[in-house]
Amino acid sequence: MYKKKKILGVITARGGSKSIPNKNIKKLGKISLISYTNKAALDSLFLTRVIVSTDSEKIAQICKKDKIDVPFIRPKRLARDKSKHVDVIKHALLYLKNNNGEEYDYVMILQPTSPFRTAKDIDNSIKKAVNTKSDSVMSMVELSDFD
Repeated sequence: MYKKKKILGVITARGGSKSIPNKNIKKLGKISLISYTNKAALDSLFLTRVIVSTDSEKIAQICKKDKIDVPFIRPKRLARDKSKHVDVIKHALLYLKNNNGEEYDYVMILQPTSPFRTAKDIDNSIKKAVNTKSDSVMSMVELSDFD
């Protein structure tokens, strides 16, 4: 929580990547891609709760081992190539509201394909959003050698 704002971290990790099968659980060094995100999320000072939204039992098991909540398995209709993040987040928020009575002021989408994001990056983004009363923030990195 930051300045009395309830903030939900949603790790979005579907199992059906076509370009790189099982991409989210591939190892980068000795750690799976998703475990980098799990650790950063758990180390955040300001996320009120962290969950994973996945359609994959394998991903769910890794997340449970990493101490990430898996309150549901994402419906297949929200785990397709063309599924939109906004629909995945709406599903998660409705599920938590209808099943647990939980509501949040902010939601942070955490994708496993950004393994070098840190807890400090997460917390700085939360500070920026809350302090500026923004409805969204997005992290980016300038590519100096991109033509």
